[in-house]
Amino acid sequence: MENNDTLQIIFIRHAQTDYDDIGDRDPSDGELTAEGEQQCLALGEKLKGLSIDAYITSSLLRSFKTAVGVCKTKSDEPLLEICPELVECGCTPGYYGCSEEYLKKYYKNTKMCEKLFGTESYEFGCEAFEDNIARAEKVISYIKNRFSYGNRVAVFSHHGFLEYLIPTALGVKPHIFRFSLDNTSMSVVDFCRDGNVVLRSVNEQNDGIMIK
Repeated sequence: MENNDTLQIIFIRHAQTDYDDIGDRDPSDGELTAEGEQQCLALGEKLKGLSIDAYITSSLLRSFKTAVGVCKTKSDEPLLEICPELVECGCTPGYYGCSEEYLKKYYKNTKMCEKLFGTESYEFGCEAFEDNIARAEKVISYIKNRFSYGNRVAVFSHHGFLEYLIPTALGVKPHIFRFSLDNTSMSVVDFCRDGNVVLRSVNEQNDGIMIK
């Protein structure tokens, strides 16, 4: 399961979501359905035995709760890092997801990542094509600079933004291929020492083959 010649990113889409009962959040910030909660449990069991060095999630509740479903299966209750730059495309302008304090209600060992655009507050866009390209490039650059070969990172995000994020990791133009169309599906990318980038798995489901 370990490969010291690659930096591996597991890109994961959140579980099934309901937008009818938002509660105290923005209308773009949906809650998981009962089936979605079960999908999180199944995803956690699938990844339970896999060594993962970091868990990074969007600040939208549906993505955060999906990540929590994986973290809670680990015996050490690993740190879950919140990255608002991973929010879905087309969120309400100026809304960057839930706060660290709010999300700690669901999982205490969590904290915000550094702001990837270097500003004091979150000021990025998430509607225009160019905005989403810029976000994807910032996220991939951050992961590649922070981690090294032999590390594995789980990134929890959203269908629309994963369609920018995964192609950017592969070095191709977004929307040429379709990624993460289904709830809790996983696509895996390896960055190799020789400079190659390998798409290891595409839209893998809970009943699919275990990531190698």
